[in-house]
Amino acid sequence: MRLGYHNASFHYPGTDADPVDSAVALARRVEAAGFGWFSVMDHLWQLPFVGERDEPFFDAYTMLPALARETETMELSALVTSPHYRNPAVLGRILTTLDHLSGGRAVFGVGAGWFEEEYDGYDIPFPDAETRVSHLADTVRLVRAMWTAESPIDFETDSHAVEELYLEPKPVQGPHPEVLVGGGGEQLTLKAVADLADRWNLPGGSPETFAHKSEVLAGHCETFGREFDDIERTVLQTAVVRETTDAAHEAYERLRSETAVAPPPRDEYRGLVGTPAEVTETLAQFANLGAEMVMLRAERNDPETIDALLDEVVPALR
Repeated sequence: MRLGYHNASFHYPGTDADPVDSAVALARRVEAAGFGWFSVMDHLWQLPFVGERDEPFFDAYTMLPALARETETMELSALVTSPHYRNPAVLGRILTTLDHLSGGRAVFGVGAGWFEEEYDGYDIPFPDAETRVSHLADTVRLVRAMWTAESPIDFETDSHAVEELYLEPKPVQGPHPEVLVGGGGEQLTLKAVADLADRWNLPGGSPETFAHKSEVLAGHCETFGREFDDIERTVLQTAVVRETTDAAHEAYERLRSETAVAPPPRDEYRGLVGTPAEVTETLAQFANLGAEMVMLRAERNDPETIDALLDEVVPALR
Protein backbone atom coordinates (compact mmCIF):
# COMPACT_ATOMS: atom_id res chain seq x y z
CA MET A 1 0.00 0.00 0.00
CA ARG A 2 1.28 3.44 -0.94
CA LEU A 3 1.11 6.51 1.26
CA GLY A 4 0.33 10.09 0.29
CA TYR A 5 0.10 13.39 2.10
CA HIS A 6 -2.84 15.73 1.71
CA ASN A 7 -1.95 19.33 2.50
CA ALA A 8 -5.39 20.60 3.43
CA SER A 9 -4.09 23.64 5.28
CA PHE A 10 -1.43 26.30 4.88
CA HIS A 11 -1.25 26.63 8.67
CA TYR A 12 2.12 25.30 9.87
CA PRO A 13 2.62 25.46 13.66
CA GLY A 14 6.05 26.14 15.02
CA THR A 15 7.41 28.14 12.09
CA ASP A 16 7.38 31.76 11.00
CA ALA A 17 8.29 30.81 7.43
CA ASP A 18 6.14 31.87 4.51
CA PRO A 19 3.29 29.34 4.08
CA VAL A 20 4.34 28.55 0.50
CA ASP A 21 7.90 27.82 1.65
CA SER A 22 6.49 25.67 4.45
CA ALA A 23 4.36 23.68 2.00
CA VAL A 24 7.40 23.07 -0.19
CA ALA A 25 9.48 21.99 2.81
CA LEU A 26 6.76 19.56 3.92
CA ALA A 27 6.44 18.13 0.41
CA ARG A 28 10.18 17.54 0.21
CA ARG A 29 10.20 15.91 3.63
CA VAL A 30 7.42 13.41 2.96
CA GLU A 31 8.86 12.63 -0.46
CA ALA A 32 12.18 11.78 1.18
CA ALA A 33 10.28 9.47 3.54
CA GLY A 34 8.88 7.53 0.58
CA PHE A 35 5.46 9.09 0.11
CA GLY A 36 4.19 8.77 -3.45
CA TRP A 37 1.53 11.49 -3.51
CA PHE A 38 1.08 15.11 -2.45
CA SER A 39 -2.19 16.98 -2.91
CA VAL A 40 -3.77 20.32 -2.07
CA MET A 41 -7.42 21.33 -1.87
CA ASP A 42 -9.24 23.01 -4.72
CA HIS A 43 -11.18 25.43 -2.55
CA LEU A 44 -11.43 29.19 -2.49
CA TRP A 45 -10.97 29.62 1.25
CA GLN A 46 -10.37 27.34 4.19
CA LEU A 47 -13.03 24.77 5.07
CA PRO A 48 -14.63 25.26 8.49
CA PHE A 49 -13.72 21.79 9.77
CA VAL A 50 -10.06 22.25 8.76
CA GLY A 51 -9.42 25.77 10.05
CA GLU A 52 -10.78 29.30 10.13
CA ARG A 53 -12.09 30.97 7.00
CA ASP A 54 -9.59 33.84 7.20
CA GLU A 55 -6.48 31.65 7.35
CA PRO A 56 -3.92 31.85 4.53
CA PHE A 57 -5.09 29.83 1.55
CA PHE A 58 -3.72 29.42 -1.98
CA ASP A 59 -5.08 28.42 -5.37
CA ALA A 60 -4.50 24.73 -6.10
CA TYR A 61 -3.39 25.09 -9.70
CA THR A 62 -0.98 27.89 -8.88
CA MET A 63 0.48 25.99 -5.94
CA LEU A 64 0.90 22.63 -7.70
CA PRO A 65 3.38 23.89 -10.35
CA ALA A 66 5.54 25.34 -7.57
CA LEU A 67 5.53 21.95 -5.86
CA ALA A 68 6.29 20.26 -9.18
CA ARG A 69 9.53 22.21 -9.54
CA GLU A 70 10.60 21.44 -5.96
CA THR A 71 9.92 17.68 -5.89
CA GLU A 72 11.06 14.79 -8.03
CA THR A 73 8.98 11.63 -7.66
CA MET A 74 5.61 12.24 -6.00
CA GLU A 75 2.38 12.40 -7.95
CA LEU A 76 0.72 15.81 -7.66
CA SER A 77 -2.99 16.55 -7.68
CA ALA A 78 -5.83 18.62 -6.40
CA LEU A 79 -8.01 16.66 -4.00
CA VAL A 80 -10.34 17.37 -5.64
CA THR A 81 -11.01 19.84 -8.45
CA SER A 82 -14.42 21.46 -8.71
CA PRO A 83 -15.78 21.32 -12.27
CA HIS A 84 -17.26 24.81 -11.78
CA TYR A 85 -14.35 27.03 -10.73
CA ARG A 86 -12.70 27.07 -14.18
CA ASN A 87 -13.74 26.68 -17.77
CA PRO A 88 -13.25 22.93 -18.36
CA ALA A 89 -11.22 23.42 -21.54
CA VAL A 90 -8.93 25.86 -19.76
CA LEU A 91 -8.65 23.31 -16.94
CA GLY A 92 -7.48 20.72 -19.47
CA ARG A 93 -4.73 23.08 -20.61
CA ILE A 94 -3.71 23.86 -17.00
CA LEU A 95 -3.40 20.16 -16.22
CA THR A 96 -1.33 19.61 -19.36
CA THR A 97 1.09 22.30 -18.24
CA LEU A 98 1.29 20.75 -14.77
CA ASP A 99 2.05 17.38 -16.34
CA HIS A 100 4.96 18.87 -18.28
CA LEU A 101 6.29 20.87 -15.32
CA SER A 102 6.27 17.74 -13.15
CA GLY A 103 7.73 15.39 -15.74
CA GLY A 104 4.52 13.36 -16.02
CA ARG A 105 3.46 13.30 -12.36
CA ALA A 106 0.07 15.04 -12.65
CA VAL A 107 -3.15 13.30 -11.63
CA PHE A 108 -6.51 14.84 -12.47
CA GLY A 109 -8.40 14.66 -9.19
CA VAL A 110 -11.98 15.80 -9.68
CA GLY A 111 -15.20 15.90 -7.69
CA ALA A 112 -18.68 17.32 -8.08
CA GLY A 113 -18.21 20.39 -5.89
CA TRP A 114 -20.13 20.78 -2.65
CA PHE A 115 -19.18 23.84 -0.58
CA GLU A 116 -22.10 26.10 -1.43
CA GLU A 117 -20.81 28.93 0.75
CA GLU A 118 -17.82 29.35 -1.58
CA TYR A 119 -19.98 29.26 -4.68
CA ASP A 120 -22.15 32.01 -3.25
CA GLY A 121 -19.16 34.08 -2.13
CA TYR A 122 -17.62 34.03 -5.61
CA ASP A 123 -20.98 34.33 -7.41
CA ILE A 124 -20.68 30.90 -9.03
CA PRO A 125 -23.99 29.11 -9.72
CA PHE A 126 -24.52 26.07 -7.48
CA PRO A 127 -26.60 23.44 -9.33
CA ASP A 128 -28.34 20.48 -7.72
CA ALA A 129 -26.34 17.31 -6.97
CA GLU A 130 -27.39 15.44 -10.11
CA THR A 131 -26.39 18.36 -12.33
CA ARG A 132 -23.07 18.80 -10.53
CA VAL A 133 -22.15 15.14 -11.06
CA SER A 134 -23.21 15.46 -14.70
CA HIS A 135 -20.86 18.44 -15.02
CA LEU A 136 -18.09 16.35 -13.43
CA ALA A 137 -18.58 13.66 -16.08
CA ASP A 138 -18.73 16.18 -18.92
CA THR A 139 -15.52 17.83 -17.70
CA VAL A 140 -13.66 14.50 -17.63
CA ARG A 141 -14.86 13.60 -21.13
CA LEU A 142 -13.89 16.98 -22.56
CA VAL A 143 -10.46 17.05 -20.94
CA ARG A 144 -9.70 13.49 -22.09
CA ALA A 145 -10.73 14.41 -25.63
CA MET A 146 -8.37 17.39 -25.54
CA TRP A 147 -5.55 15.14 -24.36
CA THR A 148 -6.02 12.46 -26.99
CA ALA A 149 -7.54 13.98 -30.16
CA GLU A 150 -5.48 15.69 -32.82
CA SER A 151 -5.69 19.49 -32.91
CA PRO A 152 -7.85 21.27 -33.90
CA ILE A 153 -10.42 19.57 -31.69
CA ASP A 154 -14.21 19.67 -31.97
CA PHE A 155 -15.99 18.08 -29.03
CA GLU A 156 -19.40 18.47 -27.44
CA THR A 157 -20.99 17.28 -24.20
CA ASP A 158 -24.36 18.07 -22.66
CA SER A 159 -22.89 21.10 -20.90
CA HIS A 160 -19.76 22.10 -22.88
CA ALA A 161 -18.62 22.36 -26.47
CA VAL A 162 -15.32 23.34 -28.07
CA GLU A 163 -14.67 24.07 -31.74
CA GLU A 164 -11.29 24.14 -33.47
CA LEU A 165 -9.49 24.02 -30.13
CA TYR A 166 -5.71 23.62 -30.20
CA LEU A 167 -3.89 21.87 -27.37
CA GLU A 168 -0.22 21.37 -28.06
CA PRO A 169 1.83 19.75 -26.77
CA LYS A 170 -0.19 16.89 -25.40
CA PRO A 171 0.54 15.66 -21.83
CA VAL A 172 3.83 13.91 -21.13
CA GLN A 173 2.01 10.83 -19.89
CA GLY A 174 0.61 8.39 -22.40
CA PRO A 175 -2.18 8.19 -23.20
CA HIS A 176 -2.90 10.93 -20.61
CA PRO A 177 -2.83 11.64 -16.86
CA GLU A 178 -5.06 9.36 -14.83
CA VAL A 179 -8.39 10.60 -13.51
CA LEU A 180 -9.23 10.24 -9.82
CA VAL A 181 -12.85 10.87 -8.83
CA GLY A 182 -13.36 11.74 -5.17
CA GLY A 183 -16.52 11.20 -3.14
CA GLY A 184 -18.75 8.58 -1.65
CA GLY A 185 -22.26 9.32 -2.94
CA GLU A 186 -23.66 5.93 -3.78
CA GLN A 187 -26.26 6.81 -6.41
CA LEU A 188 -24.41 9.52 -8.34
CA THR A 189 -20.69 9.86 -7.60
CA LEU A 190 -19.84 6.16 -7.41
CA LYS A 191 -21.62 5.64 -10.72
CA ALA A 192 -19.36 8.31 -12.22
CA VAL A 193 -16.35 6.49 -10.75
CA ALA A 194 -17.44 3.22 -12.35
CA ASP A 195 -18.08 4.93 -15.67
CA LEU A 196 -15.07 7.21 -15.99
CA ALA A 197 -12.40 6.98 -13.31
CA ASP A 198 -8.98 5.37 -13.23
CA ARG A 199 -8.92 5.90 -9.46
CA TRP A 200 -11.36 6.58 -6.65
CA ASN A 201 -10.84 8.37 -3.36
CA LEU A 202 -13.12 8.10 -0.35
CA PRO A 203 -12.65 11.20 1.83
CA GLY A 204 -12.64 9.97 5.42
CA GLY A 205 -14.70 7.06 6.60
CA SER A 206 -13.88 4.04 8.71
CA PRO A 207 -12.61 0.75 7.32
CA GLU A 208 -16.19 -0.52 7.56
CA THR A 209 -17.45 2.44 5.53
CA PHE A 210 -14.71 1.92 2.95
CA ALA A 211 -15.67 -1.75 2.64
CA HIS A 212 -19.35 -0.87 2.15
CA LYS A 213 -18.66 1.84 -0.43
CA SER A 214 -16.33 -0.55 -2.26
CA GLU A 215 -19.15 -3.07 -2.53
CA VAL A 216 -21.44 -0.40 -3.94
CA LEU A 217 -18.77 0.61 -6.44
CA ALA A 218 -18.29 -3.03 -7.47
CA GLY A 219 -22.01 -3.23 -8.26
CA HIS A 220 -21.85 -0.11 -10.42
CA CYS A 221 -18.80 -1.54 -12.21
CA GLU A 222 -20.87 -4.56 -13.22
CA THR A 223 -23.52 -2.24 -14.62
CA PHE A 224 -20.97 -0.30 -16.69
CA GLY A 225 -19.01 -3.37 -17.75
CA ARG A 226 -15.88 -2.27 -15.88
CA GLU A 227 -13.43 -4.51 -14.11
CA PHE A 228 -13.63 -3.48 -10.46
CA ASP A 229 -9.92 -4.15 -9.92
CA ASP A 230 -9.01 -1.80 -12.77
CA ILE A 231 -9.97 1.14 -10.54
CA GLU A 232 -7.37 2.07 -7.96
CA ARG A 233 -9.11 2.55 -4.61
CA THR A 234 -7.73 5.15 -2.22
CA VAL A 235 -8.86 6.74 1.01
CA LEU A 236 -8.13 10.01 2.81
CA GLN A 237 -7.59 9.86 6.57
CA THR A 238 -7.06 12.52 9.23
CA ALA A 239 -4.26 11.67 11.64
CA VAL A 240 -3.29 12.70 15.16
CA VAL A 241 -0.62 10.51 16.74
CA ARG A 242 0.60 10.46 20.33
CA GLU A 243 2.24 7.94 22.65
CA THR A 244 -1.08 7.07 24.33
CA THR A 245 -4.62 6.80 22.98
CA ASP A 246 -6.00 9.34 25.45
CA ALA A 247 -3.26 11.82 24.64
CA ALA A 248 -4.01 11.46 20.91
CA HIS A 249 -7.71 12.17 21.41
CA GLU A 250 -6.97 15.09 23.70
CA ALA A 251 -4.61 16.53 21.08
CA TYR A 252 -7.22 15.97 18.37
CA GLU A 253 -9.82 17.84 20.41
CA ARG A 254 -7.41 20.69 21.08
CA LEU A 255 -6.48 20.97 17.40
CA ARG A 256 -10.11 20.85 16.28
CA SER A 257 -10.89 23.64 18.75
CA GLU A 258 -8.82 25.85 16.44
CA THR A 259 -11.34 25.25 13.63
CA ALA A 260 -14.90 26.45 13.16
CA VAL A 261 -16.46 22.99 13.66
CA ALA A 262 -16.48 20.91 16.84
CA PRO A 263 -14.93 17.42 16.70
CA PRO A 264 -17.13 14.32 16.55
CA PRO A 265 -17.61 12.44 19.84
CA ARG A 266 -14.95 9.97 20.91
CA ASP A 267 -17.28 7.04 20.35
CA GLU A 268 -17.49 7.93 16.64
CA TYR A 269 -14.78 7.23 14.08
CA ARG A 270 -12.31 10.13 14.05
CA GLY A 271 -9.73 8.75 11.64
CA LEU A 272 -6.19 7.74 12.51
CA VAL A 273 -6.26 9.11 16.05
CA GLY A 274 -4.19 7.04 18.44
CA THR A 275 -0.77 5.57 19.10
CA PRO A 276 1.68 4.68 16.32
CA ALA A 277 0.75 1.01 16.75
CA GLU A 278 -2.99 1.77 16.54
CA VAL A 279 -2.52 3.91 13.44
CA THR A 280 -0.40 1.21 11.80
CA GLU A 281 -3.08 -1.39 12.57
CA THR A 282 -5.84 0.71 11.00
CA LEU A 283 -3.72 1.33 7.91
CA ALA A 284 -3.25 -2.43 7.62
CA GLN A 285 -7.04 -2.86 7.79
CA PHE A 286 -7.49 -0.49 4.86
CA ALA A 287 -4.82 -2.37 2.91
CA ASN A 288 -6.53 -5.68 3.59
CA LEU A 289 -9.80 -4.19 2.29
CA GLY A 290 -8.18 -3.25 -1.01
CA ALA A 291 -7.05 0.34 -0.45
CA GLU A 292 -4.00 0.81 -2.64
CA MET A 293 -3.14 4.20 -1.18
CA VAL A 294 -3.97 6.03 2.05
CA MET A 295 -3.59 9.79 1.87
CA LEU A 296 -2.76 11.16 5.31
CA ARG A 297 -3.77 14.58 6.58
CA ALA A 298 -2.16 15.54 9.87
CA GLU A 299 -4.77 17.62 11.69
CA ARG A 300 -3.69 21.26 11.36
CA ASN A 301 -0.34 19.98 9.97
CA ASP A 302 0.45 19.02 13.56
CA PRO A 303 4.27 18.67 13.78
CA GLU A 304 4.19 15.95 16.45
CA THR A 305 1.87 13.85 14.29
CA ILE A 306 4.03 14.32 11.19
CA ASP A 307 7.12 13.29 13.17
CA ALA A 308 5.37 10.17 14.47
CA LEU A 309 4.06 9.21 11.04
CA LEU A 310 7.48 9.50 9.41
CA ASP A 311 9.59 8.16 12.26
CA GLU A 312 7.39 5.36 13.62
CA VAL A 313 4.41 4.52 11.39
CA VAL A 314 6.12 4.48 7.99
CA PRO A 315 8.98 2.22 9.15
CA ALA A 316 6.46 -0.17 10.73
CA LEU A 317 4.69 -0.58 7.39
CA ARG A 318 7.83 -1.59 5.51
